Amino acid sequence: MHAFVRYGDLMGDLFIPELGKSNGMGIVWCPGLPNRPTADDLAEPLAHQGFTVLQARYPGSWQSYGRFGPSSSLDGAVLGLELMAQGSARDLVTERPITWTVDRLALVGNSYGGGVAICALALSDLADCAVVFCPLVEPHRQNADAALPEDDLRTLYPYLKRCHENVFRGLDDREWGEFLAGTSRLFPPAYVPTLLSRPLLLVHGSDDQTIRPYHTAAFYEQLVAGGADRAALILAPAVGHGRALRAKTWDQWTQWLLR
Repeated sequence: MHAFVRYGDLMGDLFIPELGKSNGMGIVWCPGLPNRPTADDLAEPLAHQGFTVLQARYPGSWQSYGRFGPSSSLDGAVLGLELMAQGSARDLVTERPITWTVDRLALVGNSYGGGVAICALALSDLADCAVVFCPLVEPHRQNADAALPEDDLRTLYPYLKRCHENVFRGLDDREWGEFLAGTSRLFPPAYVPTLLSRPLLLVHGSDDQTIRPYHTAAFYEQLVAGGADRAALILAPAVGHGRALRAKTWDQWTQWLLR
Protein backbone atom coordinates (compact mmCIF):
# COMPACT_ATOMS: atom_id res chain seq x y z
CA MET A 1 0.00 0.00 0.00
CA HIS A 2 1.23 3.48 -0.90
CA ALA A 3 -0.11 6.55 0.93
CA PHE A 4 0.84 10.23 1.14
CA VAL A 5 0.83 11.45 4.74
CA ARG A 6 1.51 14.46 6.95
CA TYR A 7 2.86 14.77 10.48
CA GLY A 8 3.43 18.33 11.67
CA ASP A 9 5.57 20.08 9.07
CA LEU A 10 6.57 16.76 7.54
CA MET A 11 5.04 15.34 4.35
CA GLY A 12 5.98 11.98 2.88
CA ASP A 13 5.25 8.80 1.00
CA LEU A 14 4.46 5.80 3.18
CA PHE A 15 4.81 2.26 1.86
CA ILE A 16 3.06 -0.45 3.88
CA PRO A 17 3.57 -4.20 3.21
CA GLU A 18 0.66 -6.39 2.22
CA LEU A 19 -1.54 -7.63 5.04
CA GLY A 20 0.19 -10.39 6.98
CA LYS A 21 3.60 -9.81 5.37
CA SER A 22 5.08 -7.18 7.68
CA ASN A 23 8.35 -8.08 9.40
CA GLY A 24 7.67 -5.54 12.13
CA MET A 25 10.38 -3.07 11.15
CA GLY A 26 9.75 0.51 10.09
CA ILE A 27 12.29 2.55 8.13
CA VAL A 28 12.63 6.34 7.98
CA TRP A 29 14.56 7.33 4.84
CA CYS A 30 16.88 10.36 5.06
CA PRO A 31 17.83 11.49 1.52
CA GLY A 32 20.93 13.29 0.33
CA LEU A 33 21.15 16.79 -1.17
CA PRO A 34 19.96 18.11 -3.52
CA ASN A 35 18.46 14.74 -4.49
CA ARG A 36 14.77 14.04 -4.77
CA PRO A 37 13.29 12.94 -1.45
CA THR A 38 12.19 9.58 -2.81
CA ALA A 39 14.38 6.66 -3.89
CA ASP A 40 12.48 4.24 -6.13
CA ASP A 41 15.16 1.59 -5.66
CA LEU A 42 14.28 1.39 -1.96
CA ALA A 43 10.63 1.92 -1.06
CA GLU A 44 8.71 -0.73 -2.96
CA PRO A 45 11.46 -3.39 -2.88
CA LEU A 46 11.74 -2.97 0.90
CA ALA A 47 7.96 -3.09 1.34
CA HIS A 48 7.91 -6.34 -0.64
CA GLN A 49 10.37 -7.70 1.93
CA GLY A 50 8.06 -6.74 4.78
CA PHE A 51 9.48 -3.34 5.80
CA THR A 52 7.21 -0.33 6.36
CA VAL A 53 8.98 2.62 4.73
CA LEU A 54 8.53 6.38 5.13
CA GLN A 55 10.16 8.57 2.50
CA ALA A 56 9.55 12.04 3.90
CA ARG A 57 10.59 15.49 2.73
CA TYR A 58 12.74 17.44 5.15
CA PRO A 59 10.85 20.40 6.69
CA GLY A 60 10.98 23.36 4.36
CA SER A 61 11.73 21.23 1.29
CA TRP A 62 9.56 19.96 -1.54
CA GLN A 63 5.97 19.56 -0.27
CA SER A 64 6.81 19.83 3.45
CA TYR A 65 6.14 22.93 5.53
CA GLY A 66 8.52 25.03 7.62
CA ARG A 67 12.09 26.17 6.96
CA PHE A 68 14.87 24.08 5.49
CA GLY A 69 18.32 23.76 7.01
CA PRO A 70 20.66 21.29 8.74
CA SER A 71 18.89 21.65 12.09
CA SER A 72 15.37 21.26 10.68
CA SER A 73 16.57 18.25 8.66
CA LEU A 74 17.53 16.60 11.94
CA ASP A 75 14.19 17.58 13.47
CA GLY A 76 12.46 16.10 10.41
CA ALA A 77 14.10 12.71 10.92
CA VAL A 78 12.85 12.67 14.51
CA LEU A 79 9.35 13.66 13.33
CA GLY A 80 9.49 10.74 10.91
CA LEU A 81 10.27 8.37 13.76
CA GLU A 82 7.39 9.78 15.78
CA LEU A 83 4.99 9.28 12.88
CA MET A 84 6.12 5.70 12.33
CA ALA A 85 5.79 4.90 16.04
CA GLN A 86 2.29 6.39 16.05
CA GLY A 87 1.09 3.68 13.68
CA SER A 88 -1.73 5.68 12.12
CA ALA A 89 -2.26 8.59 9.76
CA ARG A 90 -4.60 9.86 7.08
CA ASP A 91 -3.90 9.25 3.42
CA LEU A 92 -4.06 12.77 1.97
CA VAL A 93 -4.97 11.38 -1.46
CA THR A 94 -8.00 9.32 -0.44
CA GLU A 95 -8.76 11.10 2.89
CA ARG A 96 -9.02 7.67 4.50
CA PRO A 97 -7.39 6.65 7.80
CA ILE A 98 -4.58 4.11 7.52
CA THR A 99 -2.81 2.03 10.15
CA TRP A 100 0.34 -0.06 10.35
CA THR A 101 2.19 -2.01 13.00
CA VAL A 102 5.93 -1.82 13.70
CA ASP A 103 7.88 -2.85 16.78
CA ARG A 104 11.33 -1.67 15.67
CA LEU A 105 12.40 1.51 13.90
CA ALA A 106 15.48 2.12 11.76
CA LEU A 107 16.92 5.23 10.14
CA VAL A 108 18.42 4.73 6.69
CA GLY A 109 20.28 7.65 5.13
CA ASN A 110 22.48 8.51 2.18
CA SER A 111 25.26 11.14 1.97
CA TYR A 112 23.91 14.31 3.69
CA GLY A 113 21.05 12.14 4.90
CA GLY A 114 23.55 9.69 6.34
CA GLY A 115 24.77 12.38 8.70
CA VAL A 116 21.16 13.22 9.54
CA ALA A 117 20.41 9.56 10.34
CA ILE A 118 23.47 9.20 12.60
CA CYS A 119 22.60 12.29 14.64
CA ALA A 120 18.90 11.34 14.88
CA LEU A 121 19.89 7.86 16.11
CA ALA A 122 21.71 9.53 18.98
CA LEU A 123 18.94 12.01 19.75
CA SER A 124 15.83 9.83 19.64
CA ASP A 125 15.13 6.76 21.75
CA LEU A 126 12.52 5.77 19.15
CA ALA A 127 15.28 4.67 16.76
CA ASP A 128 16.56 1.14 17.35
CA CYS A 129 19.36 1.31 14.76
CA ALA A 130 20.60 3.05 11.63
CA VAL A 131 22.15 2.16 8.29
CA VAL A 132 24.03 4.94 6.51
CA PHE A 133 25.48 4.96 3.00
CA CYS A 134 28.48 7.15 2.13
CA PRO A 135 27.57 9.46 5.04
CA LEU A 136 28.70 13.05 5.37
CA VAL A 137 30.24 12.77 8.83
CA GLU A 138 32.98 15.39 8.63
CA PRO A 139 31.71 18.45 6.73
CA HIS A 140 34.53 20.51 8.26
CA ARG A 141 37.14 18.15 6.74
CA GLN A 142 35.68 17.84 3.26
CA ASN A 143 38.52 18.31 0.77
CA ALA A 144 41.05 18.35 3.60
CA ASP A 145 43.37 16.03 1.67
CA ALA A 146 44.60 17.74 -1.50
CA ALA A 147 45.65 14.39 -2.93
CA LEU A 148 42.06 13.09 -2.65
CA PRO A 149 39.77 15.83 -4.02
CA GLU A 150 36.03 15.49 -3.42
CA ASP A 151 32.86 17.55 -3.75
CA ASP A 152 33.27 21.11 -2.50
CA LEU A 153 30.51 21.71 0.07
CA ARG A 154 31.03 25.46 -0.16
CA THR A 155 29.17 25.42 -3.48
CA LEU A 156 26.13 23.60 -2.05
CA TYR A 157 24.55 26.52 -0.21
CA PRO A 158 24.68 29.02 -3.12
CA TYR A 159 23.48 26.26 -5.47
CA LEU A 160 20.45 25.56 -3.29
CA LYS A 161 19.82 29.28 -2.85
CA ARG A 162 20.04 30.23 -6.53
CA CYS A 163 18.79 27.13 -8.33
CA HIS A 164 16.35 25.55 -5.86
CA GLU A 165 14.93 28.49 -3.92
CA ASN A 166 11.37 27.13 -4.18
CA VAL A 167 12.39 23.57 -3.27
CA PHE A 168 14.66 24.31 -0.28
CA ARG A 169 13.15 27.33 1.45
CA GLY A 170 14.23 29.67 4.24
CA LEU A 171 17.97 29.03 4.02
CA ASP A 172 20.08 30.82 6.61
CA ASP A 173 23.67 31.91 5.88
CA ARG A 174 24.88 31.61 9.48
CA GLU A 175 23.39 28.15 10.02
CA TRP A 176 25.02 26.79 6.87
CA GLY A 177 28.31 28.36 7.89
CA GLU A 178 28.11 26.52 11.22
CA PHE A 179 27.28 23.29 9.42
CA LEU A 180 30.36 23.58 7.18
CA ALA A 181 32.52 24.43 10.20
CA GLY A 182 31.31 21.37 12.12
CA THR A 183 29.70 23.42 14.89
CA SER A 184 26.01 22.83 14.15
CA ARG A 185 23.60 20.27 15.63
CA LEU A 186 24.11 18.22 12.49
CA PHE A 187 27.62 17.00 13.29
CA PRO A 188 27.94 13.23 13.87
CA PRO A 189 31.28 13.25 15.80
CA ALA A 190 29.61 15.28 18.56
CA TYR A 191 27.31 12.33 19.30
CA VAL A 192 29.97 9.61 19.56
CA PRO A 193 29.53 9.12 23.36
CA THR A 194 25.80 8.44 22.88
CA LEU A 195 26.34 6.26 19.82
CA LEU A 196 28.69 3.83 21.59
CA SER A 197 25.74 1.68 22.66
CA ARG A 198 23.61 2.08 19.52
CA PRO A 199 23.52 -0.36 16.55
CA LEU A 200 24.95 1.51 13.56
CA LEU A 201 26.00 0.14 10.17
CA LEU A 202 28.29 2.35 8.07
CA VAL A 203 28.52 1.51 4.35
CA HIS A 204 30.90 3.22 1.92
CA GLY A 205 32.22 2.51 -1.55
CA SER A 206 35.97 2.32 -2.14
CA ASP A 207 35.70 4.35 -5.37
CA ASP A 208 33.57 7.16 -3.95
CA GLN A 209 34.99 10.52 -5.03
CA THR A 210 32.05 12.61 -3.81
CA ILE A 211 32.71 11.82 -0.15
CA ARG A 212 35.89 9.81 0.27
CA PRO A 213 35.61 6.61 2.32
CA TYR A 214 38.42 7.60 4.68
CA HIS A 215 35.97 9.90 6.50
CA THR A 216 33.65 7.00 7.30
CA ALA A 217 36.55 4.72 8.24
CA ALA A 218 37.89 7.36 10.64
CA PHE A 219 34.46 7.82 12.21
CA TYR A 220 34.12 4.06 12.67
CA GLU A 221 37.57 3.90 14.28
CA GLN A 222 36.51 6.69 16.65
CA LEU A 223 33.48 4.63 17.69
CA VAL A 224 35.55 1.50 18.23
CA ALA A 225 38.18 3.39 20.20
CA GLY A 226 35.41 4.62 22.47
CA GLY A 227 34.25 1.08 23.17
CA ALA A 228 31.40 0.69 20.68
CA ASP A 229 30.53 -2.97 20.17
CA ARG A 230 27.39 -2.56 18.07
CA ALA A 231 28.85 -0.56 15.19
CA ALA A 232 29.87 -2.19 11.92
CA LEU A 233 31.59 -1.02 8.74
CA ILE A 234 31.25 -2.29 5.16
CA LEU A 235 33.74 -0.94 2.62
CA ALA A 236 32.39 -2.07 -0.75
CA PRO A 237 35.07 -2.52 -3.43
CA ALA A 238 34.82 -0.93 -6.88
CA VAL A 239 31.67 1.11 -6.21
CA GLY A 240 31.08 4.84 -5.95
CA HIS A 241 28.53 7.17 -4.39
CA GLY A 242 24.83 6.52 -3.88
CA ARG A 243 22.44 4.16 -5.59
CA ALA A 244 24.94 1.59 -6.85
CA LEU A 245 26.30 1.25 -3.31
CA ARG A 246 22.86 0.42 -1.93
CA ALA A 247 22.26 -2.14 -4.66
CA LYS A 248 25.62 -3.89 -4.35
CA THR A 249 25.31 -4.31 -0.59
CA TRP A 250 21.54 -4.93 -0.48
CA ASP A 251 21.60 -8.39 1.10
CA GLN A 252 24.19 -7.36 3.68
CA TRP A 253 22.40 -4.30 5.05
CA THR A 254 18.85 -5.65 4.89
CA GLN A 255 19.91 -8.79 6.76
CA TRP A 256 21.76 -6.63 9.29
CA LEU A 257 18.53 -4.70 9.89
CA LEU A 258 16.57 -7.88 10.47
CA ARG A 259 19.17 -9.13 12.96
